[in-house]
Amino acid sequence: MTKRALILSGGYSHPFSESSPALAGLLAAGGYYPSIEEDIDDAMAVLADRPDLVAVNSLRWSMTQHEKYAADRAQYAYDLPDTHMEALADYVARGGRLFVLHVSTICFDTQPRWHEVMGGGWSWGRSHHPPMGRIEVKLTKEGAAITTGPACFELLDEAYHNLDPTPDCTIIATSEIEEGPQPVAWVRQYGEGRVAVDALGHDARSITASGHREMIAAQLAWLAS
Repeated sequence: MTKRALILSGGYSHPFSESSPALAGLLAAGGYYPSIEEDIDDAMAVLADRPDLVAVNSLRWSMTQHEKYAADRAQYAYDLPDTHMEALADYVARGGRLFVLHVSTICFDTQPRWHEVMGGGWSWGRSHHPPMGRIEVKLTKEGAAITTGPACFELLDEAYHNLDPTPDCTIIATSEIEEGPQPVAWVRQYGEGRVAVDALGHDARSITASGHREMIAAQLAWLAS
């Protein structure tokens, strides 16, 4: 039976129209029937039907941290309602599977429980990333154990720093640019469910790059196992 996957897509300043279809392609290759939703209320309606996997590839947050976002707040600023956050957390805690990609680690900043579910994430004033460029990604021993791809690969991407995954996360990949090896991908249990976070994946080129493509496929397989 084909498994159902929901991709929550869209938001600020990223090529979601390219990256979400690329992610959908990897999900389809993994045996899922993926649907892409850009309206969060519509996505919550799909979530209520408990798909086999939920992927978040989106940037929706309050945009209050810097005045440089002021001009775009009217169009893009978003506060996730408590009911939606509870629905997401409950979905995972009751055995759901959640895949969080790249800028989604910044999402929903007015909901601390989003960090709790992910096991880490972007913290304003601490997290940052160097400019987009060629980076080297190294799988950890645990990461190499779950993927058939190369243990080290290069790609063009943003390497997020200081995402601070919690101790119960299993780090599967790191990248080193400015401040020593930074965890850029991990997996963890949350209640009866499973969560995989991949802080890479700025665009379709990154998602489909050799090495990264196999790492994502391995995370999706771990989620389904």
